[in-house]
Amino acid sequence: METIEPVVRIRCPSPGDETRCRALLQKGGLAPEQQLTWLAVRDADPDRVNDLLVEGGAVGRVVAREQIGKLVGFVLDHGPDLSTRGASLQANVSRVLSSAGLTGRWVSRPEAELAAAGAELHEYLMESRGGFVSWERFTALFCRPV
Repeated sequence: METIEPVVRIRCPSPGDETRCRALLQKGGLAPEQQLTWLAVRDADPDRVNDLLVEGGAVGRVVAREQIGKLVGFVLDHGPDLSTRGASLQANVSRVLSSAGLTGRWVSRPEAELAAAGAELHEYLMESRGGFVSWERFTALFCRPV
């Protein structure tokens, strides 16, 4: 299922990769635009945008995907009992949302709920042997609409 977001930011490490990202996104039917230090696509699914970049061999990635990867690493590093890590989880979730430019659409769940969400994610990652954490799963576990 696609989750359409008002903006999807892409971090490109070089001008050459930015050109490649633009071409791949345009080929995929999207209209990339320059926003400060990012490329951005409006009204798109972050996972679909990232898939287009990966499949096309670009180095650039959707900023939200990069940050979710860091959150996954945090959850794996700290194990299933995250009861004392609420503030750190909230900081990680807030970083995903602010980096993605989506603080006007999503907000982190309260600290008390984040430990349970982190434990649920940890269980999923262990059962799936590091399965994919989609944007939809991330927002369902860790966020509330504004």
